[in-house]
Amino acid sequence: MKIRCFIALPASPALQQEFSQLQLKLKASEASVRWERPEKFHITLKFLGDIEESRLSSLTSSLNASVQEIQSFTLSFRSVGGFPSSEQPRIVWVGADDHPTLATLHQHVEEVCSTFDVKKDDRMFHPHVTLGRIKGTHNIHRLTEVLKNITFEPLDFRCAEIRTMRSELLPTGSNYTLMSAIPLQP
Repeated sequence: MKIRCFIALPASPALQQEFSQLQLKLKASEASVRWERPEKFHITLKFLGDIEESRLSSLTSSLNASVQEIQSFTLSFRSVGGFPSSEQPRIVWVGADDHPTLATLHQHVEEVCSTFDVKKDDRMFHPHVTLGRIKGTHNIHRLTEVLKNITFEPLDFRCAEIRTMRSELLPTGSNYTLMSAIPLQP
């Protein structure tokens, strides 16, 4: 059976709370946005799409072997913005600084996935957590102003594991289920 999956760095409960506070500031714009629930906050390392469960199991085993020497690391989140741009956002995000260990981890994930014929993403990797998805144009100009002017203290997060997650699309949004967790070295 095929399941829709992705590989991610999960946000800690403390970081979920901080991001929820950022969402509150952004919600003040009253823009038409479907805001993500805090328990769904994560950095996507790789979207796998629909994959056979048996292949996912093999991929996870290979991924575990590939990342076993990678040390846990700390990321700092310092910016908010929108994709494709803050002036015309479709996605509202909080962005993490680049980190050499994150780049190495992402490279390992891409290499393992390529051996399972998962297509490489041609877009440059921008580590971020999706806070919300734009649903319409109502008050979008107010949201873009908030995005330009919002300030917050840097938020640090210890990345200690990667997860494979199942994503089920529902009329109310997506629902995530943990498939596996792979610890990084302490």
